[in-house]
Amino acid sequence: MKKTNHVLFLCAALTMTACDFESFDERCAREAKEYTEKQCPRRMDICTVMDSLTYDLETHTLNYYYTVEGELDTDSMMNEENCGKIEELLRKNVINSVELKTYKENGINFSYCYHSKTTGKVRFKACFTPKDYGTTPARTNTDE
Repeated sequence: MKKTNHVLFLCAALTMTACDFESFDERCAREAKEYTEKQCPRRMDICTVMDSLTYDLETHTLNYYYTVEGELDTDSMMNEENCGKIEELLRKNVINSVELKTYKENGINFSYCYHSKTTGKVRFKACFTPKDYGTTPARTNTDE
């Protein structure tokens, strides 16, 4: 009888604590919000400031938002050729990033959006999916 009570207690305790666990997507959203609150705005270099990091639960996308200023906030710098180079550099960074390993293993998309400090308009935008960074997601999304 004591053994049965211990098993029932253990099952009840596990059931109650299981409700407190957050899903991977919920964790991503929480961590993005915490990062933004603690780290942003964050100067990345002389021309770039990271404004925020968000996570979209519906699209499973980690969104990085930046503001560009100075020399980078010009039409001559943000032309098609240079934007192509930036996109390829960002893609390589995603591929090689150890910090993003868990996200990549879970098939997260990564979106980068750069706004002009002078006009507020989008200067450059790129999004990378598992196909772009070459990782087969561990989870299967049946919603899509």
